[in-house]
Amino acid sequence: MVARRALLLSAGALLCRPVSAQAAELRIGASAALSGPAAQLGQRFHAGARALFEQLNQQGGLHGARLVLDLRDDGYEPARAEANSRALMEDERVLALFGYVGTPTSRAAMPYARRGRMAFVGPFTGAGFLYDPALAHVFMVRAGYESEGRVLAAAMRREGVQRVNVLYQADLFGRSGLEALRQAAQQLELPLGMTATVRRNSRDIDKALQLLVHDSPAPAIFLVSTYDTCASFVKAARQAGYKGRFYTLSFAGLEPLRAALGRESRGVAITQVVPDPEDRSLPVVAAYQRAMSEAGETQLDSISLEGYLAARVLVEGLRRARPPLSRTGLLHSLSGLGELDLGGFSLRYLPDGRRGASHVSLRSLGR
Repeated sequence: MVARRALLLSAGALLCRPVSAQAAELRIGASAALSGPAAQLGQRFHAGARALFEQLNQQGGLHGARLVLDLRDDGYEPARAEANSRALMEDERVLALFGYVGTPTSRAAMPYARRGRMAFVGPFTGAGFLYDPALAHVFMVRAGYESEGRVLAAAMRREGVQRVNVLYQADLFGRSGLEALRQAAQQLELPLGMTATVRRNSRDIDKALQLLVHDSPAPAIFLVSTYDTCASFVKAARQAGYKGRFYTLSFAGLEPLRAALGRESRGVAITQVVPDPEDRSLPVVAAYQRAMSEAGETQLDSISLEGYLAARVLVEGLRRARPPLSRTGLLHSLSGLGELDLGGFSLRYLPDGRRGASHVSLRSLGR
């Protein structure tokens, strides 16, 4: 109890402390999967964010200070994300938490963002709890899994799917994805069949394969996991003779999933919550491509585009904040963003909710 009281007092002392002009840096804290089976999600997301930060720093930074990203690896494990979040909250230089990758890791960060009165900006997840208007410190960028679930269920109906089985990750992300599809399927009278689970960061799919493909097959399977697990399941199902369709959420990661599947990408569809990263007709995509090129990044993908978009929102909050910058000052600035158009990608940050964008589309990985 004493330790907890000390932590709260420490957080209270930090939240109003302004960034010193002499420090000449605006430090942003982040925790993401940079290693392990989900590493490409964290690496690519922050490649896009860093491209914007480096571009701005080359132009003199913001408020005369350089943008510094304090990025820590959590391997997509909530315990490591919690330890990272505590350390970042206790660092008085850190203005906000940004670009966390995943639902369980974002959940682990919530107590520290709340205690430190820190903005929690642009996590790479669409879990419903993060869109609660009561969470005044959370600023989402992407559309939520509920919206993705509606697009997926509608696509299943159009494509004649009569019943869908579900493989979901045995954690908060998996349950969030399952519930998103369940709600949408119920509205469209699309029956859900059997469900099976898989551990996070695991390829242990044998039991799920037996249930969903051999014992109780359905015309389609909905996958709620990362690219490595999804690809392992799809390949094993095809090898077992399964001819049905697969659907998954954007969090699986379009480009790493397609690469992992190789020739087995046919019949796999994934939702997307950002525009096509190759579509230069959108000003925001053209700006993203310029930033990536200037950073020496030759790979363009949906994940780094999302990182870039999230960084644009954060930067807009920093730009509008009155110096000297503080955690509470940045929170206030982000809360006042209102209707925000980044150049063909629109977001909303209003008093009734900081829901970010509403963009959801469906991409087929193969014919």
